[in-house]
Amino acid sequence: MGNINLLKAGYHGKVGQTYGVHQKGQYIIKAVPFSHAPHNTTQNKAKNAFTRLNKVCSRVVKSMWNYLNLSDKGMYKNNALCKAWKNALKENDFIMENLYDVISDKGQLQITEIVFDPDNFVFAYSIGELYPNVPTGEQVIYAGIITDKFVTKADITAKGGQALLSSVFDFIDFAFYQVWAFKSVKTARGWQLKGLSITDPVFLIVVAEVFYTMRWRWQIDPYVIEETAYFSDLNASIETEILYIT
Repeated sequence: MGNINLLKAGYHGKVGQTYGVHQKGQYIIKAVPFSHAPHNTTQNKAKNAFTRLNKVCSRVVKSMWNYLNLSDKGMYKNNALCKAWKNALKENDFIMENLYDVISDKGQLQITEIVFDPDNFVFAYSIGELYPNVPTGEQVIYAGIITDKFVTKADITAKGGQALLSSVFDFIDFAFYQVWAFKSVKTARGWQLKGLSITDPVFLIVVAEVFYTMRWRWQIDPYVIEETAYFSDLNASIETEILYIT
């Protein structure tokens, strides 16, 4: 509740959607801040989907902004790309495969595994034209490795028809990753995105039917005896053949 001073035409405290502050003999009136946080399940799901898409876009614009035919007038570059790719948000959800709705797979790129060592977390992938004998013209390839948490662990851009993506995971805090790539081709109307290709998930937690508990970051270390992990009913449950660990 605000206290009004009728003689000085001011108040301090909350009045309606405003509040007053008395400083140095003057009254300063400000708007009451309100929360933008979602209030129901549908809104939360939509917010989480947008956050995932935004993570992808934020990384892409760092190296591909000049080849996207977009304007950042009045908004950040990542938001401009999110706006262009808004159709990838389907039923308040986002997965990498939804990008096929915003990037054509025409002239699809081929992603080839060169090296993948699940024990030392070393990987290398080549990205190139599915039909290398077809003239490509001026183009730029983008390729990245993204986790199930939509964090890009490594990415690269290369002009022409070939790219090499290689690195080493510094630590594992995710269940799987996917490699994805597309190209931006220069046309008479500007740059056009096409050639999208996304691999199936590559799992690091479960390799050759072995579950590696220590490849996750745990707040509390799991209880393991002779390579067997034990979870209480309070920390784990199985629903429709899926193990959930909290």
